[in-house]
Amino acid sequence: MEQRQEQQLPLIYRVIPPMILALTTGLVYYPSLSYDFQFDDIANITKHFDIRHYSLSKLFFSGTRWISYWLNSLHYQIGKFDPFSYRLGNVLIHTSNGLLVFFILLMILTRLPQKSFFKRNAFGLSFLTALLFLLHPVQTQTISYVIQGQLEGISTLFTLCMTLCFLVSSYYQQKAIRFAATILFFLLALFSTGTKEIAIISPFLIMLVDWFFVARGSIGSLKSRAWFHIANTVTVVGLYVFLLKPSFFIELFGLQMKVGNNLGNIITPDPTQNITPLHFFISQFKVILHYLWIFLWPFNISVEYDWMLVDGFFAADCIIPLAFLSTITYFIYKLLKQNPTNIIAFAALWFAIAMAPRSSILPSPELLVDYKTYLASFGWLFIISAGIIKCYDWLRWQKAGFRQFADTFKVPQIFVTSLALLLSFGTMNRNTIWKSGLDFWANIVQNAPGKARAYNNYGVELSQKLGKFAESIPYFEHAIKMQRDYRDPYNNLAVAYAATHQIDRAIDTLQISLKINPYYPEAYNNIASFLIEKKDYEQAKRALRVALQLRPHYGKAHFNMGRVLMEQEEHEQAWESFRKACMEADLDNESGFFGLAKCSLFLKKFDDAIFACKKVLECNPNNEDAAFSLANAYYMTDQFSMAVQTYTAMLQKNPQDGRLWYNLAEAHFGAGNTVEALKTFERLKGSPQISPNLFIRIAACYEKLGNPRKAQNTLQELLSRNIPADAKHTIQTALAKLNQQYQLS
Repeated sequence: MEQRQEQQLPLIYRVIPPMILALTTGLVYYPSLSYDFQFDDIANITKHFDIRHYSLSKLFFSGTRWISYWLNSLHYQIGKFDPFSYRLGNVLIHTSNGLLVFFILLMILTRLPQKSFFKRNAFGLSFLTALLFLLHPVQTQTISYVIQGQLEGISTLFTLCMTLCFLVSSYYQQKAIRFAATILFFLLALFSTGTKEIAIISPFLIMLVDWFFVARGSIGSLKSRAWFHIANTVTVVGLYVFLLKPSFFIELFGLQMKVGNNLGNIITPDPTQNITPLHFFISQFKVILHYLWIFLWPFNISVEYDWMLVDGFFAADCIIPLAFLSTITYFIYKLLKQNPTNIIAFAALWFAIAMAPRSSILPSPELLVDYKTYLASFGWLFIISAGIIKCYDWLRWQKAGFRQFADTFKVPQIFVTSLALLLSFGTMNRNTIWKSGLDFWANIVQNAPGKARAYNNYGVELSQKLGKFAESIPYFEHAIKMQRDYRDPYNNLAVAYAATHQIDRAIDTLQISLKINPYYPEAYNNIASFLIEKKDYEQAKRALRVALQLRPHYGKAHFNMGRVLMEQEEHEQAWESFRKACMEADLDNESGFFGLAKCSLFLKKFDDAIFACKKVLECNPNNEDAAFSLANAYYMTDQFSMAVQTYTAMLQKNPQDGRLWYNLAEAHFGAGNTVEALKTFERLKGSPQISPNLFIRIAACYEKLGNPRKAQNTLQELLSRNIPADAKHTIQTALAKLNQQYQLS
């Protein structure tokens, strides 16, 4: 009977709409796939050194987020630090979640036992909720914030897949299907503990789904699956107790957990004040209202807000939100009292349960972050969808004129299409803040002017990305003024001072930074850079040693050590530092490998130079200096054919470069391609600036081809030119030797 009810809905309704949703989501997010990493993505991806070495065996159940780390290692293998793969992965996860929302709602609403508003509008509610979930501008923070999109997205994916498996195992009668769904459910439950800690609430959400849509308010029915829910809870909660340790939960539920403020992101009146569980809890009332409101009015949303903890329980920003939430809670209670399986109550409880771990007694230095609503939004967006459709139903049945108008002009279809276009525009527009660091931090400065790190990071974008060092200085100074113990702006201000030729001020600024935090490797490395400019190499080496003690894989510090050692003519040690920078540390990029390449060429380590130049060209195929150095290294190791190939490829881009033509000719000569060498040398005779050596090489080609007379003519032609005396003497000597050897007159 259950299956027949679902089959009343034509198959096309379960195929075409999901395809439309998936395609629309892909098109909306496509422009953002090439956007660079921002904010914590830089620390968790591009500066996360171990991403290069992670493997499934190494990460397997090593922590509560191991699946995300493993996925990032896969993305790294695909494109290193190209954001396209990472962002595409997030969009695929998000799209999958939206489709799961559609199918879960369609499954439970079409199987409702009685004709009702929800069963009658099962398809509309499923489609509209999935549409809002996929295209709402609030979701851009989760999707475009790569690291959080992975964590929140994968956790939600596992939770929704578990929900679907539970429903399949409950609704279908075939034993094979039920068995397969149950096995898959527990595998998902097991692996969900490696997504993000929020997955700990999945057993409670599954029990919620059971009560409303399987047991349908029957305690007896719910008890018959007690073994299932106990096994699920033991699996998920038990693994979290193992991974997080029992002390974590003892401290949490004993209200003993405290955290400090994040630097540059203060949420307490006193930056040194700890954030306690109860203080954080009473501050969440206004946060939850904010989370509900942004899905109704998604304007002025921000990655960060400069909100503070409430002053106390009787503060207006605590009591007033609490009154609103209490009213909502009472309304839900009344709905459940009238009908213990009220679907609006289900959606509200889903939102509440999904938000509980992050908006209760678990203190955090982040008072509110919109991506935390991702899993919970399923419930709230369903309520919004139900409200929209209910309003339409009311107008249709209460207003005869509207009913005729709606039927004639296809109002539902036009409304959904318009809503999709509006949401798509809003999402694409909101997503543009992730386009560049300057746009990203400018938006936060505008929306959260009380955050010191917004000014600091905006200054970083001005200075290090755009080279506007003088313009960045006021932003760093403002960040320092806002929070004196915030170390980052001191370091960045010092770099700006150095770039504007204020080296002494730069060093003094970093000394202040190190008094605040003597364990800051970036500060020691930057001091070393400034000391190198002042040629104070011994002091620079001391600073770099400290930086490398604090962070052994600090590539820039190894690179600067190489610079110092080169200046001190300790060339072998310098080469070793350049090698470590890109082979053992995190400067495995264009600049790191090019430093090794140049040092290798200097020391005539040509095989190492070839290796390093190839790595540079992997990072940037358009690095002409690296390509030229590679070709020269091939030549010096007698790999003439490879040298010819490399010089020829470069000439396709720069056909007027005489240096390349000359080296190509030498490579042909070395490879024994004397005819090609001669043609190439002859090509250069018309160049405005030619050296006497060109004629000597042409003569050598003729001699090798068995035509000494032409070789003689070439040298005589050169002697007729206006050349320096020492060059003329060399040519006369070569000509005399040629004449004697071949008895030429």
